[in-house]
Amino acid sequence: MSRLEEFLTLESLLEIDFVSLSSYASFFASAIGVADDLAGTKDNERKRSAPLELEEIRKHFDVPITKEAKEMKVGLTILKKRSRELKIMRWPHRKIRSLKSLINNIKEMGLTNEIMMLEEHQRLLEKKPDMEFSETTKKLRQAIFKANYKKKRCLVAHHI
Repeated sequence: MSRLEEFLTLESLLEIDFVSLSSYASFFASAIGVADDLAGTKDNERKRSAPLELEEIRKHFDVPITKEAKEMKVGLTILKKRSRELKIMRWPHRKIRSLKSLINNIKEMGLTNEIMMLEEHQRLLEKKPDMEFSETTKKLRQAIFKANYKKKRCLVAHHI
């Protein structure tokens, strides 16, 4: 094939029908959801007019942060940044869940004084999420975990 024939072949391959190109582009954009973003529908759903306030965020500490970001129609990064601005360095969901579990375990045992102490600790934790567990709470939690472990181990030993 001569250089002229190669050039003509390449030229014919490069001819583009711009009408069909734009229809392909819109088809692929709609298929992957870009068309909605370009039209502004998804952006309008996720934008908030007012910044997130501490009281609004505080109501949702017992939910994982990713789930809460979706419910509040805010990006995860935006929620994390705003939380850090409000001096919430870590989302307290797991800490609160652990405390609720501990309270339920102690209710089964019938220890009323400890239940009142833990419920007060939970209220304080919801107000100040960076608060650490007290030494009493940590020891009580460790004792409950140990008792549950022994109970499970004993059940497994009896089934074998």
